[in-house]
Amino acid sequence: MKKFKISYLSISPTMKTAIITDGNSTLGMGHVYQAITLAGELLKKIDERSKIFFITKSDLIVIDRLSETGFDVYQFPDDDAILNALVNEAPDRIIFDKLDVSPLLAKQIKETIGCKLIIFTNLTMANRYADMTVLADIGSNFENICEKNAISGGIHYYGPKYWILRPEFFIYTKRTKKPLSIVRNVMLIFGGADQSNLTSEVLNELLRMSSTFEITVVVGAAFTHQEELDAVIEQNRKTQSTFQIVYNLKEVAETMHKSDVVFASPGLSFFEALAVGTPVLGFHQNELQRDVYKGYLTTLDKSELFRLSSIIENKSFIFPDDPFVASMKIGQGKDELIHAILS
Repeated sequence: MKKFKISYLSISPTMKTAIITDGNSTLGMGHVYQAITLAGELLKKIDERSKIFFITKSDLIVIDRLSETGFDVYQFPDDDAILNALVNEAPDRIIFDKLDVSPLLAKQIKETIGCKLIIFTNLTMANRYADMTVLADIGSNFENICEKNAISGGIHYYGPKYWILRPEFFIYTKRTKKPLSIVRNVMLIFGGADQSNLTSEVLNELLRMSSTFEITVVVGAAFTHQEELDAVIEQNRKTQSTFQIVYNLKEVAETMHKSDVVFASPGLSFFEALAVGTPVLGFHQNELQRDVYKGYLTTLDKSELFRLSSIIENKSFIFPDDPFVASMKIGQGKDELIHAILS
């Protein structure tokens, strides 16, 4: 089977769903991974003649990830080409999962195709054209809300309850963990791209400490700082800690559950760790993440790495049993979203 196709489907399915997503070293890969999970959840609820396919403008890294699902993947250079393909395919549902959905494209979809339009995790005015929007963190103030627009009829879901978690995470949400006593096992997971190279800088700080850690470093598919990471490893050959670098880890839920603490950037991985019962220390990648989480969930800047030793010693983490975190019901709204998409 080809990795991707630039062509049109030839059969007439019962229901056709297009999922449009992008990822790269700037946007990160969280949207891509959530879109993949969403496709898998939808597949469980549709008949065998219904079809799901992906559309992306991204490069081969994203295409390869999407192709691993077994769904068809179509790559197009721009929004005009995407619109033309959508008009030709005439899907019943179009789902976006990306930060920067074009308002013009969303408007044209509603005017020319008239199908159900669902938009996840978008920050543009395209949301006004959607029949359904989902904002799990940015724009939600971390409150779980479902509201219907009285004028447009659009349904809007806000809050961490509406993260789309992979099925394996729900296995570990049911398993208890012992209270944290000594911090030994540390997991670093800063997204598929890690734009700010937190991986190298945080690992360097940990390896220089007098404390001994067992560190799992998860490196994503769009990571572009390998030389810097190699330099950190070389500089810390005499460290007392042990570490392993894992590329494109599959057993994320299990590794998170076994860790004493997870260091993560704001976004899906941050909440996945909390969902499986593991404390989190957040490091923001940019000002947007910093500002969205400020006042709700503490995150650190790279300039604050000098505080890391005392933070670990005092266990100044975000804990899953914190009343504010517990009230989020992370990922528990998945079935509600799937029902809304398919209804």
